[in-house]
Amino acid sequence: MSSINRIIRFIDEVRKTPIELVVIVSGPNFRYLVGSYIETFERFGALIICPGNNAYSLILPRLDEGKARNTGLPYIVYGDEEGPLNAIKSFISSNCGTVRRVGLEGRATLNYLWILREVIDGFTDSSIDDLLTTMRISKDESELANIKTAVRAIEEGIKAAHESIRPGMTEVEVAKVIGEAISGAGAEPRDVLVQSGPYSAIPHWLPSRRRIEVGDVIVIDVTATYNDYYGDLTRTFVVGNPPSDFKLVHNLVRRAHDEAIASVREGVTGAYIDSIARRVITEGGYGQYFIHRTGHGIGLEVHEEPFISQSYDKALLRGSVFTIEPGIYLPNRFGVRLESNIVIMLDGRVEVLDNYWPDPVIGI
Repeated sequence: MSSINRIIRFIDEVRKTPIELVVIVSGPNFRYLVGSYIETFERFGALIICPGNNAYSLILPRLDEGKARNTGLPYIVYGDEEGPLNAIKSFISSNCGTVRRVGLEGRATLNYLWILREVIDGFTDSSIDDLLTTMRISKDESELANIKTAVRAIEEGIKAAHESIRPGMTEVEVAKVIGEAISGAGAEPRDVLVQSGPYSAIPHWLPSRRRIEVGDVIVIDVTATYNDYYGDLTRTFVVGNPPSDFKLVHNLVRRAHDEAIASVREGVTGAYIDSIARRVITEGGYGQYFIHRTGHGIGLEVHEEPFISQSYDKALLRGSVFTIEPGIYLPNRFGVRLESNIVIMLDGRVEVLDNYWPDPVIGI
């Protein structure tokens, strides 16, 4: 879907509300509607929409005019010497009429609110997050293709790690191997987590200079983007002789992972899928060590709706893409997490986007 079509579709939804002006700041919603990221840092930069007459324009610093032009959308630029106020006033006075309610994202900073108050007297602000979230949950074919490409690249990164890991390597060195393989596959490495030994029991441990030892469990959790869309996979390995209970724990997490995926279909809730994974691990005797949700949506953000969690009671829609990633974490010993990316296709089929599952035991 083109940027213009997305903007028009968004305007149609906003017109069902009392909102008279919308301001979309730099970030994933801006990327979704405009088609590219334009980061303006401390300067004002936004897509501004007057839904009443279907008018919209980018308002950006003059130094970003080349980027604005490349979007193909209407734009107004301002110089540092003048600031954005006149540009904003000009657009609003020409297109909006009286503005009493402004739609803002939760990610908009107070600075944007203060600037708008200098332009518009006495307005009420409303959240537009739910409108944008609803639009973004269901991915179109081009979005799905981008996510699939990111996933393929991550698998190349994990494969490179599996083939390279040896005792004496540091976590940072393994992360570098993964990042280079992802780049070689044409995607952008993002968060590359390599968590070894007792650190594998800390879910978001960042790679350190700890050297990998024989018998270490290693959790490798990798995100990457392609055309700004995320993939997110996790595999768990062990170097040489595993701890006595590693295979039991790994098999239990894999069963929770597989049964949760088998429960996925259009119309079920994230809470239902979470309950399937949680039941498997609890019945296996490790429920207290499963300390996070079962999954989260992926797209232009690495964590977005839908959430596969105990509290997410919304029905899953066609086009939803999300992770399934149960885990067990035994403090000061080791952890196991296994993560796949799942999509409910636009025709209702459920597809697992990843398929690289090497032997978890790395021979030495």
